[in-house]
Amino acid sequence: MKLIDIPELKAAIASERTSKIRCLHKLLFDFDGDRQNRSRIREFSGFQFQPNDKDFNEKAKLIEEKLSLNELITISNLLLINNEGTKKEIVLRLLTYLCDLDILNQNIIRENDSGSDSENENEQNRKSYENLSEESVQLPVHNVYQPNISFNDIESIIMPFDGDSHQSIELFEDVVNMFNLSDLHKLVFGKRSLKGKAKLYIQSETGVNSWGKLKNLLLSEFGYSCNSAELHEMLSKRKLKDDESLEEYFLKMKQLCTRGNVEDTALMQYVINGIPDSVIRKSILYGCQNLSEFKQKLRVYEKMRFDYDKVKPNKPKFGNETKDRIKAPKIENKDKFKDTKLNNIRCFNCGALGHKSSVCENKIKGIKCFKCNKFGDHLAKDCTIKKEHSNVTVDKTTSCENLTTKIVRINDLNIVSLIDTGSQKTLIKKSIFDKIGKISELEQSNIKLSGLGNTTVKPLGIFKTKIIIDDLEFESEICVVSDSSLSFDFIVGCNVINQCTLIVSGKEIKFTKPSDNSLSDSFLINVAEVMTHEQEIDLTHIQNKEYQEKVRNLLRNYKPNKTKKIDVKMNIRLTSDIPINSSPRRFPFIEKEIINEQIEQWLKDKIIRPSTSEYSSPVVLVKKKDGSSRLCIDYRRLNKITVREHFPLPLIDDLLDRLQSANIFSTLDLKNAFFHVDIDPSSKKYTSFVTDTGQYEFNKTSFGLTNSPSVFQRYIYNVFRDLIKENVVMIYLDDLVIFSENETQGIERLQRVLKTASEYGLELNIKKCQFLKREIEFLGHRIKDGKLYASPLKIKAVMNFPEPKCTKGIRSYLGLTGYFRKFIPHYSAIAKPLSDLLKKDNNFSFGLKERESFNELKQILSKEPVLCLYNPKSETEIHTDASIDGFGACLL
Repeated sequence: MKLIDIPELKAAIASERTSKIRCLHKLLFDFDGDRQNRSRIREFSGFQFQPNDKDFNEKAKLIEEKLSLNELITISNLLLINNEGTKKEIVLRLLTYLCDLDILNQNIIRENDSGSDSENENEQNRKSYENLSEESVQLPVHNVYQPNISFNDIESIIMPFDGDSHQSIELFEDVVNMFNLSDLHKLVFGKRSLKGKAKLYIQSETGVNSWGKLKNLLLSEFGYSCNSAELHEMLSKRKLKDDESLEEYFLKMKQLCTRGNVEDTALMQYVINGIPDSVIRKSILYGCQNLSEFKQKLRVYEKMRFDYDKVKPNKPKFGNETKDRIKAPKIENKDKFKDTKLNNIRCFNCGALGHKSSVCENKIKGIKCFKCNKFGDHLAKDCTIKKEHSNVTVDKTTSCENLTTKIVRINDLNIVSLIDTGSQKTLIKKSIFDKIGKISELEQSNIKLSGLGNTTVKPLGIFKTKIIIDDLEFESEICVVSDSSLSFDFIVGCNVINQCTLIVSGKEIKFTKPSDNSLSDSFLINVAEVMTHEQEIDLTHIQNKEYQEKVRNLLRNYKPNKTKKIDVKMNIRLTSDIPINSSPRRFPFIEKEIINEQIEQWLKDKIIRPSTSEYSSPVVLVKKKDGSSRLCIDYRRLNKITVREHFPLPLIDDLLDRLQSANIFSTLDLKNAFFHVDIDPSSKKYTSFVTDTGQYEFNKTSFGLTNSPSVFQRYIYNVFRDLIKENVVMIYLDDLVIFSENETQGIERLQRVLKTASEYGLELNIKKCQFLKREIEFLGHRIKDGKLYASPLKIKAVMNFPEPKCTKGIRSYLGLTGYFRKFIPHYSAIAKPLSDLLKKDNNFSFGLKERESFNELKQILSKEPVLCLYNPKSETEIHTDASIDGFGACLL
């Protein structure tokens, strides 16, 4: 039985709103779907699992996570199923009925028999519709009683729209349609759900008096489109995560495919490519005709992986102990085993099975040619006898784990294809050729394709067409072969590769047009060296391909040569002559290994050297954001008696003001920045630190020393002194920002900065660098189009800040919000109740006033206030205000 066979549901599926149909489709097929949702739902014949088995429980868990309570109620109403109970109870009830549609049909018939009583009862429970107010709206009544819904309730369900998340408008419509809100309600709730730049944009528009107009304005301004290349790039980069089951991974990949038109065969290939396992073990996943079969094979494969990992033998820790326990397997019939083994042996002399070349009877006849099958004095490669057909070599090896694939487009069909420099011809499976549509007639050919093991395959035919790879068009003659002859849907051979230049970076490969001086009958493979920039830097935001290539060339040619030096060294002066020393701290075995590895690396790089100093400080391991550990030295006792350096760090507001006319930004991050500065030989003894393996001291400036930031700022300022004066670059410690009015100027300035950095031997942390961006984050601020925003990460830190329990918490909170006080009007007045708690004479009491002040600062920053960067050439007004509690001023 199918859902369409139940008359009541057939009518409901045909007439219900699209949003409700989408909810049901999401429950049944785990993705939002498309215009074919109703057709797929009609053909649904029930889940294949049984109640309370493993698949049933996993599906229930997945639905409970993905669908809200309101969506589950909507689905229950659509399927005429009781919607009472908790979220979990509704999920289990829905799944139980959908496992057996006969039971669902009987339930609907039974409910219809008692329908009149139910309608009377529902009618008594309904409430009258009230007028719309600012804070509360009562929704129109449907089949079930609906409570009053306030904006706070709606806000807890929908995702606020800030102009960045392209799915928010769609999700908002799903929610409001679920409650059957009127256009007036949609307009009110829609406007109140806006924030950030989306809110600013709508406030700048006039006449926005209907939901339709509001929606159209938002879509025209912030509409997001995902082209085919972007989608396929996302799919190729998506890999199976360690904490992710294969089913979850498959469903997420499937959901990703709904953003565009992706063939099922391409989806299956992407899923297989993203599983970190050998091709041999993944071979079970190939050859599926549809997604249902593929999903079934995924389950089998996951079970095989689990069983393999479970029985996989551990490596013995002590070879001799384990060796004595292992006994050779007992073979009862040795002769039988011997015969079987001999039958699998092939003679390398005559090619026959059953004997080795050393005992070959044909050995006296000489070597055998496997082309003409005659014994004599030549091999197949030297054979002069011409065969009837011309042979073309095709590499059919599929056991390599690092196969390189690209998306090839033929007649608007995207095909995951193998790039094979060992294949002379370009090949396609017959089933894929049939999907392409009518391009041209197949021509017969006498070509024979030879592959692994000297096997030959005759093509079904050949055709000529244009194929597109990386937005480049190539003329190609393509051989059509049977599906059983190829493991891939499409193989790009040398007849295409010879028309272009290949740029290989790691596992990525890029097709480009050959340069003018390149030979037409050859192809070039450029391997990115030094820092594998192309693998680590994303330049897809640069629309102009010429600019992209210029930036790539700058990075490819960058090497820290250090042909110049700056006479800046770390000189440590102390206020006391009494040596400071500490005993080594104890660490777990695993942490000891991390410490020893880092010390070995530092010794190798000459960052440190062995020491006999009377000074010594302990080491400590600090967790980084990515979860890895960083070895640091605890110099707190040394810092207390160190004379401070007085080279000031630049004022952040002054740096930001310099960006007022900039539109294009590049940021450089220095790798191990402090290690670029030498320590004066007389001061090295003070940097000594001790571990359980010995005592060492630094040759380069170390993290943790109180003067390291000032000394490094002096060093880096002297390196880029001229460029700073010319307003080409600005620097704050190891962060460099290159700003310009356009891309051309940006590339020219980037080249000058990189040239200077190379001359002084500066190493870049390429993963953290950005190039020719229109928006950057710098020192806790986001800069774009001459406007200044607070960093989303900083705002999140404010929003997640817990309610203070002591003066230390108050001080931390005011320090965090005070960093953005320029974004908050009347900051001093708002923060006064919290500031008063820091006075010596006041006892800590976090009451109503303090809580209101605490929450108001959060609320203001959560609205993402925006400031314009100061332009001294513009007409300026100064506005001041003062009261008994504080004073302030701002420029307009």
